[in-house]
Amino acid sequence: MSEMEWISIFGDNLIDIMDEKGYTQEQLANETGLTQSTISKYINKKQMPSIKAVVNLAYALDCTTDELIEFGDTIE
Repeated sequence: MSEMEWISIFGDNLIDIMDEKGYTQEQLANETGLTQSTISKYINKKQMPSIKAVVNLAYALDCTTDELIEFGDTIE
């Protein structure tokens, strides 16, 4: 899986879970310590998150990291 494919899957999963849980970018930023700009970059598939960001997002959204990243292959 390419890095771009992984970023795309992560962005789609993040926005889906945010919608399901009723979170805005601003609310999620406040919960995670990330900036709203960074969350926007994740959603718009412009930036790959760090491990710390994935863990903090999963905690804030009350989901597993697997639900956000769905590893199925290595990243090239």
